[in-house]
Amino acid sequence: MQVDFTIVLDDIIVFFIAIIYAIIILTIADVARRKMNFGSDFTRKIVHLFAGAAIWTVPFYPHPWVATFVALTFVLMLGMANSERFGRFFAAMARPEDLEHGSVRGPFWYAVSITILTAIFTFTGNEAIYFIPAAAIHIMMLGDGMSAPIGMKYGTNCTRTIFGSKRSTHGCLALFIFGFLGAIIAFWWFGIVNYGVFITTADYINMVVLALIGATTATLVELVSPKGTDNVTLPMISCVVMFIAAILMGIIVV
Repeated sequence: MQVDFTIVLDDIIVFFIAIIYAIIILTIADVARRKMNFGSDFTRKIVHLFAGAAIWTVPFYPHPWVATFVALTFVLMLGMANSERFGRFFAAMARPEDLEHGSVRGPFWYAVSITILTAIFTFTGNEAIYFIPAAAIHIMMLGDGMSAPIGMKYGTNCTRTIFGSKRSTHGCLALFIFGFLGAIIAFWWFGIVNYGVFITTADYINMVVLALIGATTATLVELVSPKGTDNVTLPMISCVVMFIAAILMGIIVV
């Protein structure tokens, strides 16, 4: 499929809208830390749960591949982020171990995953099936974003350490439930509202089944991912599995 690599004014406008949205989320996290005395565990989750929603602008680009550069901008920013550069944002996103080595690894790989998935499906002209990577990204945003706080609050008595990470039944269940909801939201926005993929009752059933497949895959991947790798393994593997499943189910025709 031939892709038009020109840029028009509307591309630039949507690009800056997405950038401004992401900066607003980072600013809210920073203000919550400095002015409201919330800890970095809480403010980091604000970023994790909401920053990725900048991809909701993808359908509005005349040339969707431009959306890749939104995430890439934050990859570069987070790659340089430490206590001296972007210090306020760094403090709002940093884990204790991030303070030791001076970089925010989790958010950095979070942005890398979004960049790669967006690039693969837009630079190839396949933005009409962007609902697949978008679902994987939403599973990471909501599922992974909610699993840790729920697991830490309710799952302390049923926790196991797997490959260096503490996992609990409650956290895994939260990832599955919120990951499923995240996939449904992505399918609704990208698959129904903007690209008209799911339009019949049978399509809706397939959509739910595909969301269950994605959420189940993400839960299993999270369970066995070595510490600090889930922001890459979870969205990437979930995307591949859902893509294959969508082909087998006839949702995507290749």
